[in-house]
Amino acid sequence: MRRKSIVFGILLILLALYMIVSRLGYAPAMPFFAAAFTIVFLYIAVRGFWRLHFTTGFLSLAILGCIHDERLQIEELTPWTLLLAGLLLGIAFDMIFKGFRKKHRPKDGDRKMIFTFASDDEDHGRSVEDFADGQKVFVSNNFGTKSKYVNSDNFVRAEIENSFGECNVYFNNAVLGSDKAWIHAENHFGHTAIFLPSTWRVAVREESTFGKINVYGKGSSTEGAPLVKLELECNFGDLSVYFE
Repeated sequence: MRRKSIVFGILLILLALYMIVSRLGYAPAMPFFAAAFTIVFLYIAVRGFWRLHFTTGFLSLAILGCIHDERLQIEELTPWTLLLAGLLLGIAFDMIFKGFRKKHRPKDGDRKMIFTFASDDEDHGRSVEDFADGQKVFVSNNFGTKSKYVNSDNFVRAEIENSFGECNVYFNNAVLGSDKAWIHAENHFGHTAIFLPSTWRVAVREESTFGKINVYGKGSSTEGAPLVKLELECNFGDLSVYFE
């Protein structure tokens, strides 16, 4: 959270500097909200590309194009052609580079857990499509609506990604395979709902950019109960966790 506060502080400084410079005539003037959203979507695009989330990156660039279509003289492409092109490019690059993506897990003491689905020996050669029946669970949704029921009897970790759509993932029937498990969920411009058993002991780490994260109910407070670490990230939209 400290790093995120620094980043947003820098963004606010850049916005303030731009307002001053543009009023003095040293930069093209833009309405305040256009300038603010330009900085925000540029940040989301850079962050998306940095983390190999190409759908988020390309769609953010497409939205920037829609905001500045008159300045760029691309009115004939906005909004739908540009947004569709951004979506198709994002999906294509996500498919191509899916095997190279690494996820940074919450810290366990001084050690940061890092894994990639494609590099694990037991998943070698396995399709990068959704799977929810083994130790590792992967659910991805771009636009549209998707519901996934996790039926694993040896659950260890999960990766959930939702962009511009509605995604529901149910862990009610999942059985933990050890005394620790990880769930990493990212929601971009959509709605994601995660349903967990109330018997799980849960530690939550949240990060949001103009989004909302809600947790309804609570997990087990029993000291010796297995621990599930939730890492939740929400950019423009809402991400909800329900204990049942």
